[in-house]
Amino acid sequence: MNIHASYFALSPAFNPFYLLDKWRNPYRYQHTINLRGHALAISWTQRAQRAMQERSLPLIVEMQLYFSCVVKKRVIFHDHVEFDLVDVSEWLRVGFRPVQSASCDPDEFARNYPVQRPFDSYAAAKMNPRWLLIDYKNDSFVGEFGL
Repeated sequence: MNIHASYFALSPAFNPFYLLDKWRNPYRYQHTINLRGHALAISWTQRAQRAMQERSLPLIVEMQLYFSCVVKKRVIFHDHVEFDLVDVSEWLRVGFRPVQSASCDPDEFARNYPVQRPFDSYAAAKMNPRWLLIDYKNDSFVGEFGL
């Protein structure tokens, strides 16, 4: 049961569940940008903040919608890329790419994620990420995004 979306829900300022969740939520840093004409809410943890500030180059985050035998959402972290990015801050840049696979071989898909080309269909152009979460665990960046 989702009491937060009910008719009798308290406003966030008076809802103890909301306040407790906000206090315990590890994603303390937030920023909203305009990506491909739509708002993208980005949140990251204190661990990710420290790791990004220790880098000499900005962290490049690629949100990839991968079309193959199945559709898969991937968050990939790079040092350099050849597609359009949006600056979030001096140490964080973000981009989104729908791509089509080179083959529909399940073994190759699981091992290498072979990319044939950017996927430029009308339907793929309508898909835009709405949120992105970034964390730093076990000496590497991890992330997830939602459409």
